[in-house]
Amino acid sequence: MSRWDGMDEFLQVVESGGFAAAARALGVSKAHVSKQVRALEDRLGVRLLHRTTRRQALTEAGERFYRRGLQLAAELEELQAAIGEEHETPRGRLRISVAGAFAARYVAPVCAEFMAQYPLVRIELNFNSRIVDLIEEGFDLAIRYGQLEESGLVARRIAPRRLYVCAAPSYIARHGAPMQPQELRRHHCLIGSSDHWLFRDPDNDRLQRLRVAGRWRSNNGDALLAAGRSGLGIIQLPDFYVDDDLREGRLLPLLGDWAVGDVGVWAVYPHRRHLPAKVRLLIEMLAETFQPQPPWQKPSAPLSA
Repeated sequence: MSRWDGMDEFLQVVESGGFAAAARALGVSKAHVSKQVRALEDRLGVRLLHRTTRRQALTEAGERFYRRGLQLAAELEELQAAIGEEHETPRGRLRISVAGAFAARYVAPVCAEFMAQYPLVRIELNFNSRIVDLIEEGFDLAIRYGQLEESGLVARRIAPRRLYVCAAPSYIARHGAPMQPQELRRHHCLIGSSDHWLFRDPDNDRLQRLRVAGRWRSNNGDALLAAGRSGLGIIQLPDFYVDDDLREGRLLPLLGDWAVGDVGVWAVYPHRRHLPAKVRLLIEMLAETFQPQPPWQKPSAPLSA
């Protein structure tokens, strides 16, 4: 039982001049009001109301309790209004877990625009390649890529993202172009954070993972791109790294029939209900900025060899 139980009923009885009128105002039964007020008196150990068959009157303790109760009720209403305003008006710190060049090039500018639009918001962008525990580490939001593992978190797709397998013309002139993903085992592959590359089988539309090997490894996409441009080997990178190179012929697309057309960019957050305005509105801004045609995708970029 809450210490506030019976307070609303007691204040309403005094304001309405009786139990029946209070019950009508609150939309409950007269018996409920009487029970709640009596329970309040029992917890306080004092009588608040003199009751007769015709009217009720405040006791001396009841008068003091009524005046103080009105103050507390007003303060509680102000607190609830302030909390509601904070929930609807973006304000306070917004901690976001991000990773990689995509976040630096595209997410960060949107966050800067968001903070300029909502000056009561403070943004903290935490760049970390590991998967953080949003709740345990106090993050409001994370930006993640590709296929998401089951985590109990809420995820909203905010952008499309294509994966390309490609190589420089000089590499293809020396080593030829693979026609099937399995042929990559005979090629020099430039490996990023994972040595398993993703493909979509054109016969059944299922995703497949293939382990590749090579002498060059880097967890930095720009470093992989530089190695690919120099003809060191074959790379698999997202579209925002390679679109310009494909368009201008510095790289050539490979295994186009097996290309993964959309692996997605996701905004991930802990809860769907009562989402703070700062989180909800930033996600909306990200989605509106990146969809349906994100700034890094150009219609003329080739999808196949």
